[in-house]
Amino acid sequence: CRIENCDSCFSRDFCAKCKTGFYSHRGRCFRGCPPGFAALEELMECVEGCEVGQWSEWGTCSRNNKTCGFKWGLETRTRQIVKKPAKDTIPCPT
Repeated sequence: CRIENCDSCFSRDFCAKCKTGFYSHRGRCFRGCPPGFAALEELMECVEGCEVGQWSEWGTCSRNNKTCGFKWGLETRTRQIVKKPAKDTIPCPT
């Protein structure tokens, strides 16, 4: 096996099982998952994480469903989920 931190190889270039403390990602072993991927602890694998879009503009200040002054109300903004995570155990941010 030519892959560092690999415990068991499928082929010379593809790791089947990483050493303890390393995450498997596309046949390689890493200390942490690359950007856009989340660590699935129970399997020590990197899976596609949740992808969210850009934040919307801030909404108008409101309180009890009425427009109000900036000191007494609440402004909100939202963002949409672009891609749901591969596993339900990796939640999207609020």
